[in-house]
Amino acid sequence: MKPKKHLGQHFLTAQTYAKRIAYSVPAHGNESILEIGSGQGALSIFLKERFPDFHLVEIDPEAVDVLNKKLGNGSFCIHQEDVLSFDFSRAGFPLHVVGNLPYSVGAMIIKKTLLYGNNIISCTFMVQREVAERIVSSAHKKTNSFLTIFCGFFGKPRLLFHVPSGAFFPKPSVDSSVFQIIIEKNLDLKLEVQIWNDYFAFVSKGFSKRRKQIANVLGDTREEKDRIVKILIDLGLNPLSRPEDLGADEWLELFKRL
Repeated sequence: MKPKKHLGQHFLTAQTYAKRIAYSVPAHGNESILEIGSGQGALSIFLKERFPDFHLVEIDPEAVDVLNKKLGNGSFCIHQEDVLSFDFSRAGFPLHVVGNLPYSVGAMIIKKTLLYGNNIISCTFMVQREVAERIVSSAHKKTNSFLTIFCGFFGKPRLLFHVPSGAFFPKPSVDSSVFQIIIEKNLDLKLEVQIWNDYFAFVSKGFSKRRKQIANVLGDTREEKDRIVKILIDLGLNPLSRPEDLGADEWLELFKRL
């Protein structure tokens, strides 16, 4: 099967890494599994070993034909659809999500997955190494970003392992990494679901001018800026803090107090 450039296809060919990803999924019993972007099934065959009833979503009809032949008979379910429009509930909530994500839409898939909140139990994704390092970053680091804070709201992201570019065909120009997030329970108690988008818009605004002090980025008036400075001091933070100086918990507390 020839990789399609417009779909960003880089097929994982190293079985060692495929098996390692499949066996990293922290599912138990009859919990539901969804694989995103199954491609030629390198990861799928190992997921089938562990979870015979798992679901797969793959946009490429040629890849779906390959998957059916490779996986053979079974109770798994392949959805030939674009994951960005796919309703995850069709795979059965609550859900563990796993996949080798296309570089071009990886962040969008991560955001969509996490916004299902406690309908998701865990996500185990392989992405561009630089993206994974941003996701697992922490306060006071240059890699701390909107994506760091976004993912950190839902759980504590952790880096599992790196995957060299030589493990793929065609070989990409960068290495990849696998990260995992176990979703915290009772997210609605942490912040009401109906204002999640307000919170993430707030964080996005904060990182829109990451070299400036938070008070100057978020405050539109002198009064607002002074109020933000006071909150930062109350939180034990430097009043001159920049966006990257706050971790996920501190961003959330700042939002709540404002």
